[in-house]
Amino acid sequence: MMNLITGAEPVNLLVTIDNRYVEPLLVMLDSYAAQHEGVDTRLFIAHSSLTAESLTRIRTAVDAVGIQFHDIRIEERWFKDTPVLERLPEESFYRLMAFHYLPAEVQRCLYLDPDIIIRKPLLPLYSLDFEGCYIAAAGHLFGLRNQFNLRRLGIRKNARYLNSGIMLMDLDAIRRDFTLESILNCLSENIQKLLLGDQDLINIIFGSRTKLIDERIYNLDERAFRHWRRKFTLQDVELETAIVHYNGKYKPWLEGYRGVLDCFYPPVEQKGPAPAGKWKAQAKALHNIMRLTTRQKIAVGCATCFILSCVLGWFFFGRELIHILEHPEQFRSWLMQFGPFDELTFILIRAAQTVVKFVPAEPLEIASGYAWGAVPGMLYCVIGNMIGTLAILWLTRRYGRRFVEAFIPTKNLKAFSKAEASEQLYVILFLLYLIPGAPKDGFTYFVGLLPVKTIPFMLISFTARMPSVLSSTVCGVALAEQQYMISMLILIGTLVCSIIGGILYKTYYDRRTRARESVG
Repeated sequence: MMNLITGAEPVNLLVTIDNRYVEPLLVMLDSYAAQHEGVDTRLFIAHSSLTAESLTRIRTAVDAVGIQFHDIRIEERWFKDTPVLERLPEESFYRLMAFHYLPAEVQRCLYLDPDIIIRKPLLPLYSLDFEGCYIAAAGHLFGLRNQFNLRRLGIRKNARYLNSGIMLMDLDAIRRDFTLESILNCLSENIQKLLLGDQDLINIIFGSRTKLIDERIYNLDERAFRHWRRKFTLQDVELETAIVHYNGKYKPWLEGYRGVLDCFYPPVEQKGPAPAGKWKAQAKALHNIMRLTTRQKIAVGCATCFILSCVLGWFFFGRELIHILEHPEQFRSWLMQFGPFDELTFILIRAAQTVVKFVPAEPLEIASGYAWGAVPGMLYCVIGNMIGTLAILWLTRRYGRRFVEAFIPTKNLKAFSKAEASEQLYVILFLLYLIPGAPKDGFTYFVGLLPVKTIPFMLISFTARMPSVLSSTVCGVALAEQQYMISMLILIGTLVCSIIGGILYKTYYDRRTRARESVG
C-alpha cells in the first residue's frame, strides 16, 4: 500500500512494551495520529507478555485512527540472563532485534518509546538519508557525562552517547552486516558493561555509524532542555520540537513530576502515585552486573596470589636484601658464604626477581657490578633475567590466555594478535626492550599471548637488555672503586635515558593505538 501523502511505502513504527506502558502508548499514538492524517502507517508492537485485554485496547485505538496494527509476540528469551533486567524490562532489548523479526519488506522503521508526545510531523525524520549509517538517533548526554559513558563502554570514535528512545533504523543495512548470532555474541562479550541495558549495547554496536539528529527537535527530554535552555526556550519548544521525551522515572502521568516539559503532555485526570525509590532494584542490578564469573574469580584469585607473593617476598626477603644491596661491600661478603655457588645464587635471585617483583632490578644490577665487575655482572644479571623470562613465557602460555580472556573478550584478543602479527614484530619488541625505563618484565607477561617464537624472542630480549644492565653494573664498578662522581653521572645519565625512553614508549604506544583504531 502506498503512502497517501508521500506516495512512498507506509511509515513503519516499532514499539516494544509490557503491560505497564499501554496507557502511555495510547496517548503517544493519539499524538502521532493528530500530526499524520492521511499518512499510511503500520504499527509493529513487539512484546512477550501483553495480555489479550491490552492488545484489544491497542487494536481498537489504532483502528480508530486508521493505523495498521501488527502484533509480534517474541517467544525467544534472548536476554533472560542479562543482569540489568533487575531494573529494566526485557522488552527494552527487543528493538535491537528488529531486523530479525520484522518482515523482510520492511526496509526502514522508526522506533519510538511509548513515553513521548509527538507535536510535529515526523516525515522529515522518517525520510532522512542515512548516508551509510545504520541508524539515526540523538545524543543523550553532554560534557563530562557524555565522555564518561563513552569511556565506560570503551568507545573512542563516537562523539555522542546515544539515546535509544527514538531511532530511525536502516533495516536493510543492518540485515546485510549483522546476524542474530553476532548481536548475541556482542551482548555476551559486553554483558558486564551494560549498566544502562540495551542502550549501552546499541551505542557499542551502532554508535560509530549513527547519523546524529538534533535532540531539540526529535528527542527533547528534561536533561537536554536544561542544557539548551538559554538558547532554546519553552517558546522554541512550542514552535519547533517534534518529539518531547519523558524518559527517566518521573512521568507526567504520575505525581511528583520534576521538570517543566510536562506542560506539553495532555492533562491527566487521575495521576498515579509518585515513583518510589528503586534503589534496591538498582543496587541488585549493579551487583549482578559486577558479579564475577567463575573464570574471573579464578583469575582474580591468581592475581591476588601473585600480588600477595610479591608483598610477602618483600616482607620476608626483599627488605633484608635491599638493606644488603644498599651496602655493596656487605652484599659481596654475603655472597661469599655460598662459596663456589655465589654466582648461581645471584642468578637464581635475579630470576626470581624477574617473575615476582619483591625488589627493584636496578639495585641488584649495581650490586652485581660491584661484586664481579661490569661485564661479568651484566652477564649474570641477564642470564638470571632470561631464566625468569622463560618462566614467565611458560606461565602466560599455559595460563595467561585464560586469565586475560576472563576480562578481555576473545574477539578483542584475536584482533590484538592479528594487529601485532607483522614482519616488524621482532623489530618492535627489540626497540621496546632496548628503551631504558620501559617496563620490560611487564612486556614479557603479554609476549606469551603474541605470535612470537621463543628462541628468537629470547635472543632479541637478551641483546636488547644488555646496554641498560651494563650501565647499572658499570655504576657498581665505579662505586667499588670509590669513583662516586662517575657513579653519580652514570645514574643521572641512566635516569635521563629512562625518562626519554618512557616518552618514546608512550609516543609509540599512542601511535599504535590510533593506528589500530583507524584500521578497526
